[in-house]
Amino acid sequence: VLQPQDLGLLASVGIDSVEVRTALRVAILNTGDEVVPPGQPLLPGQLHDSNSFALRGLLQKLGVQVVSVGIVADSLQETAEALRQAASTADCIISTGGVSVGDEDHVRAAVEALGRLALWKLAIKPGKPFSFGEVCGKPFFGLPGNPVAVFVTFSLLVRPALLRLMGAATVQHPQFPVTLGFAVDSPGSRQEYLRVRLTHREGGATVLEAFTDQGSSLMSSLSWADGLAVIPPHTTFEQGEAVMFLPFTGLY
Repeated sequence: VLQPQDLGLLASVGIDSVEVRTALRVAILNTGDEVVPPGQPLLPGQLHDSNSFALRGLLQKLGVQVVSVGIVADSLQETAEALRQAASTADCIISTGGVSVGDEDHVRAAVEALGRLALWKLAIKPGKPFSFGEVCGKPFFGLPGNPVAVFVTFSLLVRPALLRLMGAATVQHPQFPVTLGFAVDSPGSRQEYLRVRLTHREGGATVLEAFTDQGSSLMSSLSWADGLAVIPPHTTFEQGEAVMFLPFTGLY
């Protein structure tokens, strides 16, 4: 994506036009009978749609055109129709929710009816029920329903893929080692991405501090954090050891 400084540089050397790619069109659809738009009162068991707003912001930062399909009811027929509509109007599709194995999770069946799933489930936390495939010939990314898992899987998996489709030479977000201000003593079988922020200790040391609750439904943890600490599977860390840190700077 051409930045303001790039435009200034081109103008400074007398270039008045350059060849660019057409902006990528990305469709977003959110699934679930329990999901309602912000501004509407919540009935028991309902929750406000936060995923589509977070995704729209992340996508706009990349310079893509966002096509909103809206909230899709828990119905195989409606899910398939929404995916078909998305494929007809966009270059690729992102859905949230509906990719697990519950009775009302219809995204997987709808995708397989209209195309194929090449991948389903990853050994990461949060974000295990991530899927990838194609719908009517268009790339499809199926994100989990929990807001933090949506943010993490988009940042780690979808964003690099979209950048590649846009012709970017560099698609991976930079990571660098930072000292832990806490211990990780509960190793799991999945690679974990902990919400953390940089804290300056007495004496000038910079360490990572973890959010107290790492539940994947807590959007407040993302607003609090500076980035993600990468914890490999089956690994423990003592306080004072270094882990790889993926900063949010540049993602949005």
